[in-house]
Amino acid sequence: MAAALCFAASACVTYRVYPEEELAAVARRCGLAQGEVFQDPEEPRFLFLFAVAPSPEELGCVRRWSRRRHMHLAYIDSVQWSDE
Repeated sequence: MAAALCFAASACVTYRVYPEEELAAVARRCGLAQGEVFQDPEEPRFLFLFAVAPSPEELGCVRRWSRRRHMHLAYIDSVQWSDE
């Protein structure tokens, strides 16, 4: 019974929008520049990482922070340019 209650409570997670200062602190702590970690107020359940070729350590650091807050991390793995 207790397990079912815990599961039901975790399904109703309320997402919050984190202030820019806190997201900038996360970026610094993970070795990224200010503004590379951000959140869209329209979709607070997503955390965005906008960095060119982040290292596995940087990516893992941001991913851990977002998971602890029940957020989904969204990032672009690579970009290929074409001169056509």
